[in-house]
Amino acid sequence: MAGRADDTLEIHETLYRYCRSMDRMDAPLSLDCFWPDAHLEYSSLFNGSAAGFVEWLWPVHASMVCHTHRVTNILVDFKGADDAASEAMVHVTLRMNDKGELVDLVGHGRYLDRWQRRDGRWRISGRTYVTDLGTVVPVASRDLSGILYPGTPGQRPLQGTRDTSDLSYALLPPIGSE
Repeated sequence: MAGRADDTLEIHETLYRYCRSMDRMDAPLSLDCFWPDAHLEYSSLFNGSAAGFVEWLWPVHASMVCHTHRVTNILVDFKGADDAASEAMVHVTLRMNDKGELVDLVGHGRYLDRWQRRDGRWRISGRTYVTDLGTVVPVASRDLSGILYPGTPGQRPLQGTRDTSDLSYALLPPIGSE
């Protein structure tokens, strides 16, 4: 049973790395979560390979102000020694400029993934994305620094970036740099 716990953890961590890859726009990290022959289906938005998905999605994400992806409630079912399936709830916030107004597209859905272990490593061999709920929320622009940092008006938090210059890469280096 301990082996299955290790396998489950590896699958969970791969899903977390996938979310990181989206938010940091780290294409090599994203592709590392999938087998090269994986097939992805995102309704009518995209249907094809992982490499094709990244090629299609990167300009879409680059046009946004920012975005965050989170997965929760990850269920894994092993279909044999080297095959598994999972369902992971995904919550995404996509901040966009819509004709001069900031809006957040808040989406809730599920990644229905098929997994294979090859050469001792679990990766996604197929994905179907299911949309459950989507909401568009107007974003009011307001300086909250006086509330968040009352002793130092005008103070700004450390800002994340959507690339490998993000502070997290000092702790968790990109794929291939270990």
